[in-house]
Amino acid sequence: MRVGAFVAIVVVFTLGAPLGWAEEAGTASQGAQGPVPIQQAAPPAAAPLAAPPIAPPAADIDLDAVLEPVKRAVGAIEALEKQVDYVRTSDPDLSQRRSEVDALMAETAKAADALQPHIDAARVLLEKLGQPPKDKEPGEAPQVAKERTRLSAILSSLEGAFKSSELVKARGRQLGTRIQELRHGLFAAHLFERSESPLLPGIWRQLGDDLGSARIQLFSVFGTWQTIIAERWRMALSIAATALLVFAIIWFATRRVINSLMPASAVAPGYMKRASAACLAAPLFALPAIAAAVIAYFGFHAFGLVYSHVEEWSQDLLQGVLILIVVAALATAILEPRRPAWRLVDLSNKTARSLWRTVGGFALVYAADLIAKQTIRLLVLPLPFTVALSFVTSFAFAALLLRASATRFVPARLSAASSDASGQAMPVPLLAPIWLKIPLLVVATAIMGASITGYVALGRLAAGQVVITGSAIVLALLLHLGIKTAERAVESQQTGIGGWLAGALGYDQGQRRIIGSALSVILHALLGLGLIPGLLLAWGFSIDDVMSGLKSAMFGFEIGHFRISFARILMAIGLFAAIVFATRIVQRWLQGSVLRPDRMDPGIANSIHQGLGYAGFALGALAAISFAGIDITNFAIVAGALSVGIGFGLQSIVNNFVSGLILLVERPIKVGDWIVVKGGGEGYVRAISVRSTEIETFDRASLIVPNSELISNVVTNWTHRNALGRVIVKVNASYKSDPDQVLRVLSEVAAASPLVMQQPPPLVTFDNLGPDALEFSIRVLVADISRALSVQTQLRSAVMHAFRKQGIDFPTPERDIYLRDLDGLKVLIARIAQERARQQATQGTGVEGKPQT
Repeated sequence: MRVGAFVAIVVVFTLGAPLGWAEEAGTASQGAQGPVPIQQAAPPAAAPLAAPPIAPPAADIDLDAVLEPVKRAVGAIEALEKQVDYVRTSDPDLSQRRSEVDALMAETAKAADALQPHIDAARVLLEKLGQPPKDKEPGEAPQVAKERTRLSAILSSLEGAFKSSELVKARGRQLGTRIQELRHGLFAAHLFERSESPLLPGIWRQLGDDLGSARIQLFSVFGTWQTIIAERWRMALSIAATALLVFAIIWFATRRVINSLMPASAVAPGYMKRASAACLAAPLFALPAIAAAVIAYFGFHAFGLVYSHVEEWSQDLLQGVLILIVVAALATAILEPRRPAWRLVDLSNKTARSLWRTVGGFALVYAADLIAKQTIRLLVLPLPFTVALSFVTSFAFAALLLRASATRFVPARLSAASSDASGQAMPVPLLAPIWLKIPLLVVATAIMGASITGYVALGRLAAGQVVITGSAIVLALLLHLGIKTAERAVESQQTGIGGWLAGALGYDQGQRRIIGSALSVILHALLGLGLIPGLLLAWGFSIDDVMSGLKSAMFGFEIGHFRISFARILMAIGLFAAIVFATRIVQRWLQGSVLRPDRMDPGIANSIHQGLGYAGFALGALAAISFAGIDITNFAIVAGALSVGIGFGLQSIVNNFVSGLILLVERPIKVGDWIVVKGGGEGYVRAISVRSTEIETFDRASLIVPNSELISNVVTNWTHRNALGRVIVKVNASYKSDPDQVLRVLSEVAAASPLVMQQPPPLVTFDNLGPDALEFSIRVLVADISRALSVQTQLRSAVMHAFRKQGIDFPTPERDIYLRDLDGLKVLIARIAQERARQQATQGTGVEGKPQT
């Protein structure tokens, strides 16, 4: 990213100037000769078609008036086909004919659309009349037969005109393709036309011979302008002073803003902060000079200080100055030769200054070339001047590319520690990075080689394309950084828009991240839509070709029998997003007002919330599909084709989906219910979707159960109708106890418990004579089954205290233990005793084997 940004900087260029490089490449070889003369006068262009009046469908219509636009379209396309043959050697005339073809196709489409209501009306009337009687059937009234004949003739004429309009559109597409092929052929012929090498003395000798006449014309044109300014020098001086004053005021104001955006710092801020500062500082760097240049230009024109002969030259002068200003501002914002901490690329100060000068050189050469080229046209200088200018410009661009290739890209971190442990310098390889500098060297060599061998137009075009591509890259880079900054601003809660989304709308970090990503995708798509046409214009396509392609791409093109319109698709996506977004807002409002737990049962609220979401999603999908022009009935065919796959491969998904709808509508399980599923899973239902149900267990784990399992298997729902439930506590007493006393004590304990419902009263039962104890049970009802554990704990504690107070014993199980093979056990014990005695005797013996005292 750090070095890659330099791709744009090396070849940075004007923002919108170079639209005529492709045509100028041919001019470099034609010079003052002008375009190839047209062999024969072209017939007059066809008049534009007027939009036909759309009359209401009726039986009586002015057929001639309805068919007239189609007849004119047929004549117009035939005239255009002939005109293209006449002007096939002139690129400007071919470009004009291409515009006329596009306009004719648009008008023909309108005429065809106007015919359709009349065709439908005639078909409806014919259907009302029915089929004519057959031979053996009784005849019909003469007026009915006459009306059928008349309507059939009208329908035949209308359908024929409609087919003629479709034929005109097909011929127009073919003619547009032919015009484009002719223009490409002319461009290639002019591009590869070879002239005498500029290194030979012939061109320069002829140039020297024509310098005298060129000097006379120069003094004649600009001398008159100088006279006008000299006569009104006070006005010219006032305009210049005003421009300088505006420059000074804006310069001081912008410098204060820039200093606040980029304060002096020894530590570099974060990359996104530097990127956002560069995006804001770039226009501020250019604003003072742009304002001064614009004021001077319009001031001179408003007060008559520019006469008509040099007006076009002054426009190119302003354009060249603006190019120089904008490029310098962009290079300063990215490279920051005076503020290293705010530099976007990881380069040393020396490298950054060198690249900044190189970028300025590109802009200066282009501006000078633009002004010199217009001067040659203004003075009507001969061909050697054009060839010499193209040669010098191409060599200047190639030299700047070589300079960029010869600049060592020393990172700032290596510049700070520029030596190794031995004290030797650590130079960066001259060709690093190879992926960038090798192509630059190849392109520079190709430009020089083409210019030297006489292919001046080819070298000029190659230089222009390198520069234009670089300008597109730097613009895309800056706008990309701006988009990423906006995305981060949406995601962060510390910014204004991020804080508003979090505070006013309650969006969490994940939702804000989704919104930021969607915004980034939309802005990058718009960036691509703006960047691609600019590159196409720079690479030789005419504005008519680009606009025609954009119209076809955005507003519809046909593939087979299908018509695809990206504009309708994008609007359909926007409509879908708007409906879903509105649905989410309504859901959030209902959840915060009507569907609150204190006003409505949580299960019903969840069903309404989920149902509204699914309804909004389905409505948005249907509306988007219909708006995109897709027939919804076609989905029946697709559904039939996928029925086999759904029956086999997607059976479980469809089963879960239908089960989820049953759960939401029938509501045997609701959000908040305490359920026990097959396999022992137990917990509270937290969410029910169309595919699965989320159960939160008592361990706070989420158990995801497919909806089909809840429908097809047995599920215990403790809180289906209400929270009322029964709790059973098992109690054992010893056989020494009196059963009647135990029953009485247990009844008193159950009746005294504050957590137990007394209606119906608690039930105490004598369950069994167990093997070790008398078994009793306390069965009570509680108002909230979720407190069952608390009730059981309280009852057990109370029973234990009551038993101790009444002298009732709890059972103590008695066990008889029988041991087998006692003789073997005695032998084992004797062996263990002998072994222990032997070890003790060994430990009591001294070094010499005598017992110690």
